[in-house]
Amino acid sequence: MATGAPAQTALPPDASASAPASRVPEAAVQRQVSEDDNVRIEELKVRGQTQSITVRSKVPGVKPYEIVPSSGARDPSQPGDLSGQRLWHMLSF
Repeated sequence: MATGAPAQTALPPDASASAPASRVPEAAVQRQVSEDDNVRIEELKVRGQTQSITVRSKVPGVKPYEIVPSSGARDPSQPGDLSGQRLWHMLSF
């Protein structure tokens, strides 16, 4: 029969009480604008991936258009892929 102090078991501290709340970092957003006398090009990147490219002509009467960036998920040699193609937004009345 053993006598003495009762054995104490070391329990790990509650992880939720000691660890800081995990947060999802904000997406890195970059807006780049390049322009010359005739055109203005606006590019939007999120997490380093190009999301949109808009070309705005400074020549009167020329409508802006968007270039569809490659998603990297599709094969550009396959038909139906719009990567790198110009895209005009048409208004319907």
